[in-house]
Amino acid sequence: MPDIDRTADIKVSAGRVPVTAEIPLAGHACEHWLELFRLLASKSGQVEASDREDRTWVIVRLPAAGPVRNPDPEAALDAASALITEANGMEQRPQSDAAQTEAAVRGWWARQQR
Repeated sequence: MPDIDRTADIKVSAGRVPVTAEIPLAGHACEHWLELFRLLASKSGQVEASDREDRTWVIVRLPAAGPVRNPDPEAALDAASALITEANGMEQRPQSDAAQTEAAVRGWWARQQR
């Protein structure tokens, strides 16, 4: 399960609109995690995950602040962080369910050997 790499630096591209913030994750996310994250992020339209050569990045697109648009960048970044946590939880659930089923199978097998 990937999480934010707090030892790496965030990348911010503010030279054009929209402003992008690229949040570094620790290492590479597996394809299943990327699918889960993309599914969750598709609702927002401003967040995506990109697996690159060095690591996986979560990219947040933010409109520039102005009189007409007054975005709350911190809220958008908090929402992206929450999506990372949610994707991690969704990825753990099937593993946990599989572990429970495996334990039941092994318990059944142990009873058969008595």
